[in-house]
Amino acid sequence: MFINIYLRGYTMSFKQIECVVMAAKLKSFTKAAQKLKIAQPSLSQSINILEKQVGVPLFDRSTTPISLTHAGEIYIAKASSIIELYNDLNTQMHDISGFKTGKLRLGFSQTGYHFIPDALPMFFKKFPNADIKITQVFSTLNLEKMLLDGDVDIATLILPLHSDELSYKVIKEENACLALPSTHPIAQKSKKRSKGYPSISLSELKNEKFILPKGTQRSRPIYDKIFQKAGFEPNIFCETETFDIANSIVASGIGACFTLPQFIKEDKKDKLTLFNLDEPLLTRTVVLAHKKDKRLSKIAQEFLSIAKSL
Repeated sequence: MFINIYLRGYTMSFKQIECVVMAAKLKSFTKAAQKLKIAQPSLSQSINILEKQVGVPLFDRSTTPISLTHAGEIYIAKASSIIELYNDLNTQMHDISGFKTGKLRLGFSQTGYHFIPDALPMFFKKFPNADIKITQVFSTLNLEKMLLDGDVDIATLILPLHSDELSYKVIKEENACLALPSTHPIAQKSKKRSKGYPSISLSELKNEKFILPKGTQRSRPIYDKIFQKAGFEPNIFCETETFDIANSIVASGIGACFTLPQFIKEDKKDKLTLFNLDEPLLTRTVVLAHKKDKRLSKIAQEFLSIAKSL
């Protein structure tokens, strides 16, 4: 970007601003250079020149990882606004000139599996030349951070959100079920119904092994609370990051897990029996979120409309 900003007798290039902001975000000159796809010495040189121009160091290089000085914190607050304004200007100008070939950065976790594959073909049919980048992240907490940092434009999240800096559109509500191996005695006793799943009380599974999400996963505190309400501590067989792994373990005949029907693969369906739990905490509201103060391009708005219509 060949943009120069003139302030108080010195020139500050947009490249320098990007270098400082990225290094502050990643707390590493090397990682920042890789992210910006430039040589690390070039990035360091840009930052050094800028520090000489402003007359104060922006980074404390004696810490590991590197950290911002007081002056650096002030600089980053303003520099981030400059980048946001530039991106907003670019988006607005692109929308005025036409948005058939716009850019869109999507982030999704497992919560996006049920509609992203359906939304993309419809989206590309309407915008065949769109430049779309999709990032898969296991943790919705990480996705929230990516939205706030500007790494993605739209992300699939679960309510409630942790930040009031995000706006969202509700996509759907879904209820998690409890899965047992089809060979389990309780599963064998359950009667098949034409609609819905048989009900079960969690207390019936006090002696069962459980496959649960890792403690870093957003859903884990919810399941911990459900067990507390049921009056017992679960016997945890293992912890996973995905429904797919949990489903596979239970389908092999071991333990129980919480899952969503749409995440069960065809070859596992007859090996699992699903049950309903009378537990409001298992209801999840799936949303597509974006940063409140970030101008969404028309192409991003179109994607939101397509996903909402599914």
